[in-house]
Amino acid sequence: MAAYNSNQPHSDANSERESQGEQARLDAAMRRADDLLVSSLKSDDRRRTQRRVALGMMLAGLCVVAAVIAAAYSGAFVRLDSSAVAGDSEEKAAELSAEGWRLWQQQALKPAIEKFDAALKLDPKNAAAWNGLGWANFNNGNNDAAQKAFKKVIAIEPKHPAALNGLGQIALSQRNYPEAEKYLLQAAPQAPAAWYGLARLYLIMGKYGDAEKWIQKVIATGDADSGAEEILKAAKARKIPPELKEQMEPSPGQVEVGRAWALINQGRHAEAKAILTTLLTKNPKDASALNGMGWCLFSEGDLDGAKPYFERALAAEPSAAGAMNGLARVLYAKGDTEGAIRIWKEMVEKVPGVHAGTVGLVDAYLEKGDSARAEPLLQAWSKSDPKNPELAKRLARLQKLDTDRLRAKARERIDGKGQ
Repeated sequence: MAAYNSNQPHSDANSERESQGEQARLDAAMRRADDLLVSSLKSDDRRRTQRRVALGMMLAGLCVVAAVIAAAYSGAFVRLDSSAVAGDSEEKAAELSAEGWRLWQQQALKPAIEKFDAALKLDPKNAAAWNGLGWANFNNGNNDAAQKAFKKVIAIEPKHPAALNGLGQIALSQRNYPEAEKYLLQAAPQAPAAWYGLARLYLIMGKYGDAEKWIQKVIATGDADSGAEEILKAAKARKIPPELKEQMEPSPGQVEVGRAWALINQGRHAEAKAILTTLLTKNPKDASALNGMGWCLFSEGDLDGAKPYFERALAAEPSAAGAMNGLARVLYAKGDTEGAIRIWKEMVEKVPGVHAGTVGLVDAYLEKGDSARAEPLLQAWSKSDPKNPELAKRLARLQKLDTDRLRAKARERIDGKGQ
């Protein structure tokens, strides 16, 4: 994988957010997402697909500089005419847009979308809010809504680099390479986040010289990781290794699974199931589609229906972490806590870092009142993502457990002395 940290300002000029590297960003996004969806994204197949998306889609959004347009008042301190009312609306819209960007940075995508929508009701010409709405929808898997929002930005500011980059990344994800090239080239002079997209695009198209030129620009910044070096190596060799090509250009089936997941994220389960059913009709052992169907049913509350899909996914790919977590969640919801713990422990052993298996174990141990086993997992989580609100909830539960235990011991001592 690779990412690019842009130090060059975009047209939304009052605040900046720089990317911290693709892996860190991807892991952070996965940790902050809904637990049910995080788990499936952590399966081996979904992790590969997620990384493919991250190469062009998600990380392009996460590399974009978020900004807030400040509304300015003119004239007297207090005015009651129509221009003052318009100024009030614009200022409130700017505040809502700023809140939306903060939520987007935390990967709270749905609340961010609500803030951007509210801002645009007050000020339909707020380019920063339209841009935020585009990236929030894009990161949430809703390409249609993202594309409409980016085009609104372009209607207001025709050379807006972040929105042009967004349109290019959407086209790239849809394999519409001529459209992707057009938008990414327009974005590139002011949006270095588009450089990686161009390198990827030209590598896929077999234009190795152009791919080398753009990836060299990324590497020259000093912010590239090993993924950029892989692209450079392939461009110089004038040949793409099969594994790298698979990462660069997902198969149609993988794209369809991605579409299904976007629909699941939006709560459109019937549409998602239709896509997954079609894929499973063609290939009943498609682990990614089986995993997606399992989570789709689980999110609807159909535990008995979800369980066999996770089991079939694991039969096809025994180490698929998403299906492992799905099966653990089913067992946990059905009251088999020990069975769930066994699976989550296996995930923690096999998958490095803090992930859905870690969270599952924490919840199970806290439910059992086993603070000794929950505490080290929470410490690891705290080091990895200290500002996560879900972490704060678990830490509060741990503190309550410890407090209750101390009180119980104190009562025992008192009762013992009384006797």
